[in-house]
Amino acid sequence: MPTLDRFHFKLLSGLTLLTTFLMGAIDAYTFIEQDGSFASAQTGNLVVLSIKIFSGQFSETSYHIFSFIGYAIGAFIGEVMVDQLKDHRLYSIKRPLQLKVLVLAGIAIFQPILPHGMTIFFLGLLAGYALSVYRKFSSTTVNNGIMTGNTKNMMNKLYLYVFKKDEAAKQSLTHFLIVLIVFTAGAGVSTLWIHLHPSFVMWFCFILMLSALIIVEIFMAQHRKAEN
Repeated sequence: MPTLDRFHFKLLSGLTLLTTFLMGAIDAYTFIEQDGSFASAQTGNLVVLSIKIFSGQFSETSYHIFSFIGYAIGAFIGEVMVDQLKDHRLYSIKRPLQLKVLVLAGIAIFQPILPHGMTIFFLGLLAGYALSVYRKFSSTTVNNGIMTGNTKNMMNKLYLYVFKKDEAAKQSLTHFLIVLIVFTAGAGVSTLWIHLHPSFVMWFCFILMLSALIIVEIFMAQHRKAEN
């Protein structure tokens, strides 16, 4: 594998895991603080929305609708960005990360005055966007925000490893397990921050992604220097 490809591969894997942690943290935040809604787990979000509609709780459906619309728009933007940057390996990592940092900065700074509907919309947008951009962990394609599919795929790889002795399946099984653990850890850490103060979660997520962007910039600078 060429040096640039290996470098891109490692950065993308690391950012996929970090994004998985972020999605767990954001989903825990929105569930606790945004009336039981989810930013990335849209299956759960639609289930709760349906329950409220058919229970006649129409006034309580707005957060779920905003989340779904934001998620759909974010996924669309993510797909456009992936396609536009597919021939620019390093920028395909840095540019999406810059946008994530910008969105999280806006939410963290303006959260005292930002309407809850706008907050959940932008978090849903961020989740859909991240799902489209960061979905590769090592050699395995994963879902960084929806653990239902990851669990199903993990069990499929377990079957292939146990009954077919497929060593590649064993590797993918490990990758899916790591993703599940990281997502759960993100939700747990977010819950602890919420107990201290809910606003800390958004600042924590922003600082986490900003740190990732700085590290990526440093690695990219070192890589360019080594190439020269």
